[in-house]
Amino acid sequence: MAYLLLGLAGTNLLQPAGADLIRWGSNYSALTLPGQPWRLLTSTFLHGGFGHLLLNLLTLVFLGLLTERLVGSRRLLGVYLLSGVAGSLASLWWHSQGVNSVGASGAIFGLYGLLLATLLRRPASLSRSERAALGMFVLYFMVSSLVGGLEAHTTDNAAHVGGLLGGAVLGALLPAPAASSD
Repeated sequence: MAYLLLGLAGTNLLQPAGADLIRWGSNYSALTLPGQPWRLLTSTFLHGGFGHLLLNLLTLVFLGLLTERLVGSRRLLGVYLLSGVAGSLASLWWHSQGVNSVGASGAIFGLYGLLLATLLRRPASLSRSERAALGMFVLYFMVSSLVGGLEAHTTDNAAHVGGLLGGAVLGALLPAPAASSD
């Protein structure tokens, strides 16, 4: 939705300018730190172009469907939002010289963390072969995303790691969902 609103406002959707993203709520150190903490969340709904949006959207749909079945929709949404904020905080901390960051990757990595924590806490929720296949899938995509982030200087791996840790911690601390979760 935010992406469409950007387009309606005249922003180039294929490659939004940094100033446009700042105007719409990116995690921009110079504004986030001194008094606009809402940017920690709004930045997770902005994207640096159509490819960025599409990759995040496809990953979220696939990972969300897998994880929601195990934890329920409310828990999934809560961890997603809190992991997005955790990723934004990690980005601010890591990029001490300043950052202008957007994207849902920190929140998505939080779902990876939630899924892994859930599988560790409730191994009986899936068969052994399902756990192995899902674990390999998650590890492959996490590692490939992090390695890709090292090669692409526009990727904010600090947000990825912050979101992953946030989701894993929340997944470990939250009580196990009821069998018939939302």
